Amino acid sequence: MPLTIHPGSPSWWLSPDIWVSPPGDSSTVVANPIAGQNYEVVVRVWNLYSIPWPDWNLYVCWAIPTPSGPIPLPPNSQQLSAPPFGSPINVAPNSFQLFTFSWTPSYLNGGHECLVAVAYDQLIGGPPGILNANGTDTGQGDLCIAQHNLAILPVGSQSHHRFQYPFQVFNIADVEREFVVGVRQAPLSEIAPFHAGFPGGRKFVERPGKVEEAGIFTSPHPDRIDLEALTPIAEHVKIPPHSSRLLVLKGHLPSGNALLHVTQSFDGRVLGGLSVAVTAEEK
Repeated sequence: MPLTIHPGSPSWWLSPDIWVSPPGDSSTVVANPIAGQNYEVVVRVWNLYSIPWPDWNLYVCWAIPTPSGPIPLPPNSQQLSAPPFGSPINVAPNSFQLFTFSWTPSYLNGGHECLVAVAYDQLIGGPPGILNANGTDTGQGDLCIAQHNLAILPVGSQSHHRFQYPFQVFNIADVEREFVVGVRQAPLSEIAPFHAGFPGGRKFVERPGKVEEAGIFTSPHPDRIDLEALTPIAEHVKIPPHSSRLLVLKGHLPSGNALLHVTQSFDGRVLGGLSVAVTAEEK
């Protein structure tokens, strides 16, 4: 693929080439955007070859919190319209270029960073209909997809450091499918590239905590909490065709900071993921 937007590693939905900044300041990272305020989504596009590649374009969109991986994202996703969309981009050989898109987070997603960028050859006629955000099984070599799916969730003493985070799981297939949705704690080092925008900056990743009772709540009434219904791996999550289902991530973080990965799998393959950085640190 001539133009590249790097995926995250080891979690491909945490791309280091997509971030949020204040308007006009692409060097400052905002890791916890506030719904209703104005920001810019910055996308870093690389040309890793020694020749230019004309006639390329860039598509960027956001969606409410979801680990689903296909493009286009669920119906409530919205394209971010700003230059260079609609006109070719040309990144100089062996270099990168930053592109910015204006964004005002919606109250639908609470400021959650579920952002997707697609660099594609305009000769294919625009972003393809259905792709995988991890870049696999696309069947084409003339596009590059990356995703940045991250949220910061503070827990306060009034809640006894217990937290809950709602998200949706989607099924874009024409038939009902059963998914496996799981949560696991990961090392804070995985979000070190974004520490500049976290509360406390670099100290965020230096104060690890241990999440207790982490689980996925699958009840259609998430306000009716039944601890026995919590499980780190929710199997047999049935979703009708072209539909979604509300789930809730819950847990307890007594102190420090923690990173949780939520993944959606089908037939043994991870389709998508979202990450939640939980903090019990006082401001």
